[in-house]
Amino acid sequence: MKIGKRAGAYHRRNWHRSQHPEWRHLRWFSAALGAMALLVLVSASSAAVSEPVPLERIAFELIDNRIFVNVMINGHGPFHMILDTGAGLAVSPEVAKKAGLIAGSTREDGGVGEKSVRAQDTHVRELSVGSLRFSNLECSIIVTDDSPYVFGKVPVDGFLGSEVFEKYVVRHDYQHRELTFYDPKSHIYSGNGESVPFERQGNIPVIHATFDGIDGRFGVDTGARSALILYGPFVADHQLAEKYQPKFQGVSGWGLGGPVRSYMVRSQSLKIGPFELHGLVARLSLNKSGATVSTSKAGLIGPDVLKQFTFICDYARQRLIFEKNSAFGLRDNYDRAGVWLAQKGDAFEVFDVLLGGPAEKAGLKVGDRVLTIDGKDTAQIALTELRDHWKTAEPGTVVKLQVQNASHEKREVQLVLRDLV
Repeated sequence: MKIGKRAGAYHRRNWHRSQHPEWRHLRWFSAALGAMALLVLVSASSAAVSEPVPLERIAFELIDNRIFVNVMINGHGPFHMILDTGAGLAVSPEVAKKAGLIAGSTREDGGVGEKSVRAQDTHVRELSVGSLRFSNLECSIIVTDDSPYVFGKVPVDGFLGSEVFEKYVVRHDYQHRELTFYDPKSHIYSGNGESVPFERQGNIPVIHATFDGIDGRFGVDTGARSALILYGPFVADHQLAEKYQPKFQGVSGWGLGGPVRSYMVRSQSLKIGPFELHGLVARLSLNKSGATVSTSKAGLIGPDVLKQFTFICDYARQRLIFEKNSAFGLRDNYDRAGVWLAQKGDAFEVFDVLLGGPAEKAGLKVGDRVLTIDGKDTAQIALTELRDHWKTAEPGTVVKLQVQNASHEKREVQLVLRDLV
């Protein structure tokens, strides 16, 4: 390349300057400043990517494996409601009255159980969860009389779900009992979890998963209570009852519309994306009507699976993100007492007894009232905590009960907890 005389002289003069120690130091200092500035920009950019700013963090209660949060409706409350990926906004008639909701048309809805559920349409002007605000929401008024069969004395004021997940990215941290909410427009995920695409079926996200080598479409349901429930048609199509030869059947859960009766079996594996979980307890539904007779899904994946992850719902991008936590791979357990109790007043009432289980061997009958457990009055015991205890206590644990039958005769019985599945 040719250089003009004046330009060449300038170039030579400045080349000599550049070799002077002071100039060399200046050049080094300028380069260092540039590198530092670039590092700051990269670090700031990385921080922005890896740590999106949350809009809200809310502590939750985990009761019978359901996520409970406090909710304000039209300035009234707080109400004790379940945040559920399988639900839309619904409240009890008592909440509707307190919040001034006006009931509209009435309809009969199907539920998880075999009975239909009477619902009325209404409209919520304003709803808030922590600092999060929602306006002009469709809502149902649903009778929740069944809650003593599931939650005992714990108040269940209603459910919310799709209206929350459609508006925010929601991070479920089961280990720390915390929900974190993000704006989907600015949320960029850069963690070490795995993204699994889903499609919506009504309120619920549905993913592809593999149960013991069988591919299927599974709803991911934080309100499902257990690890896995498999729907009747899926069970029949793949002859799962014949394959597993289950020894026990009984009430394994309860939802709108009543109980779900199932066979209980221990599965070999469940594959979700790159993750594989072993030895989960699966419920093979025996219901003849209700949600579990649907052919649209193989079944539901519930909290006993989800609790092994930090679980993120990103509806805006139609993905669920699973991050393994320290509970990943822990053995899944089933109730070791073999009985389903309801809470009637201060006593627990026996609703269902598994044939051949510890409760039956101890002589418990449907309709019996349990008055004390290990010398403690049942009025002082939370039913949901008792269920958790009987699920996790060591096999061989002896439980002493005072029981009253329909003739008001009292007797002392002992049951010995053991693995049923």
